[in-house]
Amino acid sequence: MTGLTTGLLVGGHKVARLLEAELEGTGLSAGEAVLLSALASGPMTMTGVMAALHIQASTATSLVSRLEKHGYVQRSPNPADGRSLLVASTDAGSVLCKAAAAAFTRVDKKLAQAGRDAVQGHNALMQRLEDLT
Repeated sequence: MTGLTTGLLVGGHKVARLLEAELEGTGLSAGEAVLLSALASGPMTMTGVMAALHIQASTATSLVSRLEKHGYVQRSPNPADGRSLLVASTDAGSVLCKAAAAAFTRVDKKLAQAGRDAVQGHNALMQRLEDLT
């Protein structure tokens, strides 16, 4: 494989598999763990979920529905806008969020072993992606 874009896409999948190995026993997928982590700072609308995770509406709905089915998140009417719903972590979801945070930390430590220059390069690349989107 060649090319920065290809490498980033494949690398993202590899990181997700590493994270899922660290999440073993929680029942969470990498995407579910990311969503619970995003909700740790407070409820958000579905549009907020889509923006925070850079995903399509169907993917956001699927993630939220799976977590809701297990009692980790709940949807409720948005008091600021009756046309939308707020997604919030439940107490059970908050417990799992802590387990996910520990898994993220373990994967981060493994990846950081690539060295300071690699981490700084990654941060610069992520900033560039943010600037382009």
